[in-house]
Amino acid sequence: MQIFIVVLNYLLMLLIGLIDNIKGPVIAPIKSFYHIDYTYIGLLLFIGSLGFITASFIGGIIVNRYGSKAALSGGLIFIILGILGYFVSPFFFVFAVFFFIMNFGLGMLEIGINATAAVTFVVNQAIMMNLLHFFYGAGATISPNAVGRLIEMRYPWQNIYLLGGMITAAMLVVVLLTRFPGAARYLNRDKVRFIDVLKDKYVILFSIMLGFYISSEVGIGNWAVTYLKGAYGMNSVKSSMYLSLFFAAFTIGRLLGGFAVERIGYVKSIFIFASLASIFVAGSMINQNLSILLSIAGFFYSIIYPTTMALAMKNFKENTGVAISVIVTVSSSINMLANFIIGKLSDIFGVFIGFSFIVVFMVLVIVMLKVLSSSLKSYSQ
Repeated sequence: MQIFIVVLNYLLMLLIGLIDNIKGPVIAPIKSFYHIDYTYIGLLLFIGSLGFITASFIGGIIVNRYGSKAALSGGLIFIILGILGYFVSPFFFVFAVFFFIMNFGLGMLEIGINATAAVTFVVNQAIMMNLLHFFYGAGATISPNAVGRLIEMRYPWQNIYLLGGMITAAMLVVVLLTRFPGAARYLNRDKVRFIDVLKDKYVILFSIMLGFYISSEVGIGNWAVTYLKGAYGMNSVKSSMYLSLFFAAFTIGRLLGGFAVERIGYVKSIFIFASLASIFVAGSMINQNLSILLSIAGFFYSIIYPTTMALAMKNFKENTGVAISVIVTVSSSINMLANFIIGKLSDIFGVFIGFSFIVVFMVLVIVMLKVLSSSLKSYSQ
């Protein structure tokens, strides 16, 4: 049963990767469908992140009270409801409400997955967490290329989401029929107020660093296709291909990176990979012929999130679940604002300038890591 739950956890993360990365290639069709500009797209992504953040806050409470199965089932149900709502959304703000609901489901699903991982990944946490996020990368690799081809075939963007909804419904049946152990809850179920956890300086440092990382990684997933189309006039298939290759490299890194992290050290690995990620994304923006560097950068993005989470798990021995939930909530808030900023800058100065802030965010990850590592010497070797 333990092995089955671990495999189910991996498949659910694959599902998140599939659905979460539909949005990048469908930004252009959504923009045309509702006759909106990039600022409204940024607002849409802001609203989606708000849904994720809300779920991160509520999901931790649900897991502590009812267990991870409740969070997993609820997350899958909200994803399905959000997707079905796209078909009855004639106006942008109605669509935005259902986009919020779908992302609320994604957030609650991820909290449920992390809650289960916290008690099932008891050894080699860096390897296990990287493998977990490898499956997110696998879904993210498949999604953009497939979606880009469907768009070129003039397949309606709502129907593309419906395909994801059908897979979600199948996974919901599996989760409902699965018996989760009572221990599959966040560690230390004592009542701890979020505000008390927020007073911990390490929580704040982890949150800010992870927030800038998420802003950079998610920024590529959200805006790379729009950037490549707007800056270089690429079609949907070619621009989506570069994004799929990014996630392919990302996935390879997730598969192999955990072994390198255990050998090199957590903090040192994050520093090396974040630095190379910044260099490769910046290099890809020199001209169109170097766009492949954006795809290669995915390899260097790969280990940063799961390794940071593993580092946090090592640091927060008590109230692990609440601490992780707060970190995810605060970091997602930073990402929410970052996506709106990219959209606004793209309208004012063009998509090239907007997309360049993805490099800025990764540089800020390195800065925050240096601040954090000075307090975590025991994990830096």
